[in-house]
Amino acid sequence: MQNQEEQLISLIQANKFMEAESELKQAISRNSLNAQLWVLLGETLLLQNYGKAAKKAFDRAWLLDPQAQWVNHIYEGLQHVPLGEPRPDIDQLLQVPKVTVAAAILTYNEAANIAGCIQALLGAVDEIIVIDSSTDETPTIAMQFPKVKVVRIQWEEDFAAARNKGLHYVQSDWVLWVDADERLVPEDAASVREAAGVFNHVPDAPILHAWHLNQVNGSVRHDFSQVRMFPAHRGLLYFGRIHEQVGTVKGIYQHDTYRRAVKIRLNHTGYEPTVMSNKGKLERNHRLLQIMIQEEPSNPGHWLFLGRESLGLGYEEQAYSALLEAERLGLQTKAFGRMPEVYRLLIQLMLQRKSYAEAEAYCHKAIAAHPEFPDAHYLLAQVRIRQADDLLRLAESNIKMALTSLPAYRGNVSADYQIGEWKAEASLGELAMRSGKLARAEKIFAKYANHIDARPSMQKKLAAIEAERQRLNQQSE
Repeated sequence: MQNQEEQLISLIQANKFMEAESELKQAISRNSLNAQLWVLLGETLLLQNYGKAAKKAFDRAWLLDPQAQWVNHIYEGLQHVPLGEPRPDIDQLLQVPKVTVAAAILTYNEAANIAGCIQALLGAVDEIIVIDSSTDETPTIAMQFPKVKVVRIQWEEDFAAARNKGLHYVQSDWVLWVDADERLVPEDAASVREAAGVFNHVPDAPILHAWHLNQVNGSVRHDFSQVRMFPAHRGLLYFGRIHEQVGTVKGIYQHDTYRRAVKIRLNHTGYEPTVMSNKGKLERNHRLLQIMIQEEPSNPGHWLFLGRESLGLGYEEQAYSALLEAERLGLQTKAFGRMPEVYRLLIQLMLQRKSYAEAEAYCHKAIAAHPEFPDAHYLLAQVRIRQADDLLRLAESNIKMALTSLPAYRGNVSADYQIGEWKAEASLGELAMRSGKLARAEKIFAKYANHIDARPSMQKKLAAIEAERQRLNQQSE
């Protein structure tokens, strides 16, 4: 596939747009789930001034690859391209089977949220099922909307069991699970049925991850890890009392499903610290996870989530033990795909403990497990920054020890008395310079700028400080 894409790029670069377009349409007809082929088709159409058709191709590419980095640049460029003539051939290529989709919402006392959640879904789905165990007005509010069916259940402290009960009431081809404190982004309403149609033909049961825009302390944290959409009648079901996962009757650690993130964006406020605290979510999750481990002690995911929740509650030792067990079991479970998260949490815990050698070792394990995992490389940099800070502090301590011991030294080997004359203080200036304390460093270097032995080194360092000062001044202008 890589060679094919390189050949197509070569055709585009050679301005052979019609030939590239023809090749791309054939390639997409054989593999319609390849986002990069749609990107290349969009670029080819864009260069031929078919702006409207190009946008449709890019829209499909973004649906298939929501984490794509080209998005802002391309959509900005589309604003300056004419719409162009209609392209029925591209419309035909984009067509997908028409399938129906149900939205399912699991609720408990969500009277404040349920109306907004349902309102955002009305135009995107064919039916809405609210699986409810509330004691407030949630079901009454929900039943005021068209398409809504309320299913009352007895809560048994088991999210998977509750969702599986709800699945029995789904009549549509697909189901999209949405929490009451989530809102489907309006621009993605059409993407729901489109995604179902795009993946409906996949031989292994398709399981789609939504794009969560988690609102936390005024910022947005993007998450693509949560399964939210799948065919309702292909034998898929939920497992786990909390942090529930989707799989076939064989379980979740099998290679019998097709998993993919798609551009169906959900705004989510449930991770706001005040919400988490008011609802006691961490404590509830921690309690349910302990039950899950008793029920299924060999599941690495249970231990991972227990470690994560324990960290959130400040149970450091329990978190460490749980994460070590998650690592041990995860390495034995071929289909367990969350080893990078296990290592990320272990790295963060070791950083918290200032155990930098252990943190560095876990960074290397994370990189070995998934070389492209950006968090591992970033955290390795953080580890080395902390190690460097410690080394700088040790260096300062050693310099001061040299000065302290010099007057009392009476050994057979003569000491370097320039340590006391200028070398020690100049070294403190170097440490200040490395720490960004340029004024302090400059003062020390200037003191010895005319010393016969120190002059060349000190003048070079003073020139470097002046160059850095000028660079900073230019940036601020």
